[in-house]
Amino acid sequence: MKGYRPIGDEIACDSAYEIEACGTCATKRASLVLHDLIQSIVSALEARDPHTAEHSLRVGDMVERTCELMGLSAEETATIHMAAHVHDIGKIGIPDNVLIRNARLTPTERDVLKNHPKIGYDILSGCESLKGVAEIVLFHHERWDGTGYPEGLSGESIPLGARIIAVCDSIDAMLGKRVYRKAMTERDCIQEIFLNSGSMYDPDIAWFVLKHWSPIVGPVEFKDRIDSEPGSYHELCCSVPVPKSIALIA
Repeated sequence: MKGYRPIGDEIACDSAYEIEACGTCATKRASLVLHDLIQSIVSALEARDPHTAEHSLRVGDMVERTCELMGLSAEETATIHMAAHVHDIGKIGIPDNVLIRNARLTPTERDVLKNHPKIGYDILSGCESLKGVAEIVLFHHERWDGTGYPEGLSGESIPLGARIIAVCDSIDAMLGKRVYRKAMTERDCIQEIFLNSGSMYDPDIAWFVLKHWSPIVGPVEFKDRIDSEPGSYHELCCSVPVPKSIALIA
């Protein structure tokens, strides 16, 4: 094709007409625009609450590695990864006295904070190309046993991406320090994930993350993290029984 040339890992054409005619270039360009849009959204969140933005980036990294290890398609991995990066974007609509609070939330404040998945959905769903991302964001606080929010979905009725984010989101929350508590050790975090498998989390995904803890969680740098003894999580992982359904692990 005239004017077609590779540039590193990208593909570019010499004119606007050729970009329009070349499906590969048009797709690549759209992908880059979407990536920039997501980054802008994360930057907006960071301007409001740096802690939440850092948390979202760490969760995004863990989620991406989980999807890749599970063997999900590149397209599905990209969608879930983007959703993880912006899963808390709805917190932009939460009042400062709730969002930026250096203490535990009261029950009333917690109810206000629970609006953030719906706010995030409303923000993202206005963009047609982000519909899939928006749905995952809406349901990332649903629980496997149906006691989550905002709609009380259960089991596999919860989108796969939301189920993956739920596990990684909890890991980051537990291993990260809060004003009102110290960070958990890796061992205690792993035990919590295991004990809540089948109630809060999809048991297959929870087990998968435990089984691949080092490549998924190991590279993450948690600020003010309290490290456990080297290798202690291996001892725990080896001692927990395998869930009955291990389709996602095989």
